[in-house]
Amino acid sequence: MLYLDSSVLIKHYRAERGTQALNVKLDDEENNFRSPFTSVLTYAEIHAVLARLKREGQLTPDEAIGIQDRFDADWVFTISPIDCGSGVLGFVRNIVAEAPLRGADAVHLASALWLRDMASLGVRTGHYTGPLVFASSDLQLLKAAHKHQIEVFNPEKTK
Repeated sequence: MLYLDSSVLIKHYRAERGTQALNVKLDDEENNFRSPFTSVLTYAEIHAVLARLKREGQLTPDEAIGIQDRFDADWVFTISPIDCGSGVLGFVRNIVAEAPLRGADAVHLASALWLRDMASLGVRTGHYTGPLVFASSDLQLLKAAHKHQIEVFNPEKTK
């Protein structure tokens, strides 16, 4: 199972360091008929990044609309969002006590921990097999995920 935070998912829509490694990982998921997971928070985070890039002139209006449309289609047809319910939020208090994370990052890690626990119980996994892999480009968040015995993937650090 692959969990993507926003810092890594944006690389799928915009060429930057780590894009190629991420796309290889995503192709593997698709070839094995698996959808990547992420928090519902990611929807707002990705659109906020795209709006900022457009305001700063790093994306033309047409480029921004194209990426937004592609992301929205993936959101509906490809990505498996995890709701921020009480099961997910129940992890946040301990996460932030153990690691200096921002609120959104704590929600991402909490979502991954919830997913891992549900998978171990046989809930919401379907035909998913193997360990949970937490993908991020945020080093502090990756360190916290690793502390929770989650396999981590940083596409910026692949060879």
